[in-house]
Amino acid sequence: MLPVRRGPGQPGEDDRGPAAERSRAAAQVGSGGRPSLLIADSEVDDDMLVAIAGGGVEVSVVADGALALLEIGLQQPSALLISARLPVVDGVTVVRTVRSVPGHDDVPILLAVGPDERPAAAAGLDAGASACVGKPYRVPEVLAMVGVIATGRPGAHPPRPAGDEVLRGGPVLLDRAAHEVRLDGTVVSVPPREFRLLALLLEQAGRVVPRETLLREVWGSAHTETNTLAVHVRRLRRRLGEAAGEPTIIESIRGVGYRFRAAPDPT
Repeated sequence: MLPVRRGPGQPGEDDRGPAAERSRAAAQVGSGGRPSLLIADSEVDDDMLVAIAGGGVEVSVVADGALALLEIGLQQPSALLISARLPVVDGVTVVRTVRSVPGHDDVPILLAVGPDERPAAAAGLDAGASACVGKPYRVPEVLAMVGVIATGRPGAHPPRPAGDEVLRGGPVLLDRAAHEVRLDGTVVSVPPREFRLLALLLEQAGRVVPRETLLREVWGSAHTETNTLAVHVRRLRRRLGEAAGEPTIIESIRGVGYRFRAAPDPT
């Protein structure tokens, strides 16, 4: 398992070395081209760090936004996890600053927000965050979202194993090879773009898929007008037999993305 290094003000086992060895705000752990994650949070949990590092990801931790910006420039990490509430420079400003730098458009950025930080979540997504993650952290959720680092596909969830030509969720079955969608066994006509949208949601059934991911994968750019996505989701819901006001299996997560609520078929 890879060790985890923390910057100044972040207590931990690796802070016991001489001061000269801790002079940098944070240091990437390991070598040899492993994916890397920089976390800017003064309250990050050791168990989460160990779990992420155990998956082969180099982890660095800094305690404030100014150090985060410095280390992002030095390390060029594969992905970022930024707390909205940071000293010196707040998390939303960090996100906006990173996105303003040429070549950083596709770096996955998770903005961590507490239950009382909804305005920060909306501001962070507008500033360019890929998605928001709740605090206190839930380790499985964070692991699922940062797992994309190892895939080399920014803004996407880890892919399902090759060969998943048939995707199932609740009453919906999608057959890639036949380009066919069935609802309770009945064939439903779904245009190509909505077919790709449904496939992405089914691949991650039960998980929130960020709107940036859907826009990038279906329309080719995360900067596509988000109302376009909302319109296609609405049409897809109607094709799946949903009427306005009825419970939906494609759930909107305000300010984040969409989730296919029905559990995937275990077969």
